[in-house]
Amino acid sequence: MTTKNTIESGKTIAVYGATGVTGGHLVTELRRRDITPILVGRNAERLRAAAEAAGIPDAEIRLADLDDPHALIAAFDGADAVISSLPAYVTLGDAVLAAAIAAGAHYTDMAGEQVFIQRAFDKYAAAAEKAGVTVVPGITNSNLPGDLLGHLTSRLVAGPAEISMSLHNTSIGNGSKGSARTLLASLDWFASGGWHYQDGELRTGAAARHGEMTFPGDAEPTPVSKFPQPPVLTIPRHSDVSYVEGVLETAFHSQLGGMTAEIVESLPEEPTPGLTYDLVVDAYGVHGDRVRGVVSGTDAYRDTALMAVQAAVALTAGTAEPGVLAPAEAFEPAEFLDALADFDITWHIDKQ
Repeated sequence: MTTKNTIESGKTIAVYGATGVTGGHLVTELRRRDITPILVGRNAERLRAAAEAAGIPDAEIRLADLDDPHALIAAFDGADAVISSLPAYVTLGDAVLAAAIAAGAHYTDMAGEQVFIQRAFDKYAAAAEKAGVTVVPGITNSNLPGDLLGHLTSRLVAGPAEISMSLHNTSIGNGSKGSARTLLASLDWFASGGWHYQDGELRTGAAARHGEMTFPGDAEPTPVSKFPQPPVLTIPRHSDVSYVEGVLETAFHSQLGGMTAEIVESLPEEPTPGLTYDLVVDAYGVHGDRVRGVVSGTDAYRDTALMAVQAAVALTAGTAEPGVLAPAEAFEPAEFLDALADFDITWHIDKQ
């Protein structure tokens, strides 16, 4: 396991989807680390503009459509790692993942969909192992901290632990159009609450076991409903747990019912800057003991990009096992979280 902050000399990271909001944060962070990436996409003009906006005018541009696997594989040739930045991975994500593996590159993305991440484990693990590359899908400001905190908190209570996690926005604003497109592409799944983990298997249906959560700084609990958080899939891979659920404020679910393609396309392309948040993981032990882990950040979209770059850089070291892994299987959890402190991303664990 490693979370090296600097990339080894001669290593290369390719980015697919650098022209979006989060993609722009990715390229800016790579430049800050003195990494000149390969920018891959469909539109040379937009890719060049993204490179210049990030202060990397000499970045290599390679063109490849998602529906052209040969062009994608060629575009990733020579890359040590690939970061995929897309909306709606459930419909668009497979092409980049498959091509990265075929090109022999480690891979990470910023998917927020349970269905896509489970597909990565089920469909691509054998190919990644054979290629000798590591795939860590779903690096977002909620998924990665949720998985790492699940690992850490579950070890501080008498197991098997019960985990409930939620992303709590602590500022007011709108997300990006890309995020809205992701929700729309899997609207029924998000509205239904998706999978929870119970007694050794993934299950659908059922209401949240913990129907309210008192978020950091609040005096009163907030009603929450089941929500398909991806760490539901990954925490059981590395931790002794009997139950894992994702929840979100119930008020958010009421907004999903009115979402349409027309509404999505009317939304602003860019999110409100500086969307602050707390990612909360509560671990309950079998004897009534409980601990809470919290990761707090200052900009949800920027922080997602920072975490994805940190993951990609760590993967280039080649110390993680090949295959499709959860974050806590690929990286040392506390070390990875500590490495984010320079970006005003903090974490702590408290006994309740």
